Amino acid sequence: MLPSRKSPRLKGYDYKTPNYYFITVCAHNKVCYFGQPGDLNHLGEIAKQGLEQIPQHFPGVSLDKYIVMPNHIHAIIILNGREISLPTIIGQFKAFVSRKIHLHDPDIKVWQSSFHDHVIRSEADYLRIWNYIDGNPFKWSEDCYYIQQCMEAAES
Repeated sequence: MLPSRKSPRLKGYDYKTPNYYFITVCAHNKVCYFGQPGDLNHLGEIAKQGLEQIPQHFPGVSLDKYIVMPNHIHAIIILNGREISLPTIIGQFKAFVSRKIHLHDPDIKVWQSSFHDHVIRSEADYLRIWNYIDGNPFKWSEDCYYIQQCMEAAES
């Protein structure tokens, strides 16, 4: 019997609470599907489109800052009301991107299950995260999600 998976969500926290949230969503097995930092391929453009359409699909939700990296995305998402939960938004985003990518290649398993989130609790926290997202492309080789195969794939 497999061990039960521990939820990555903050225990007891209501993810419909109006707030700023930092999220990270990783590609399945951290495969570099999305191109290179600052040079997205067509799959990366689909992920970018999915992020940019979040506010259109969810009234009361804003996308503050984001980056599509070779094998993950980071974003600051703002819930302005209590209409929808953060896990629902991310689930819909992942489903949208997966459906679009499967039109090109139905065999790709696009995303890892779940996502990482951080409830932004202060202006200093917000600025630290905003700067992290902004500088992420320039520090790609130092990123915890960096995989040498991503660079080798880009060079071939």
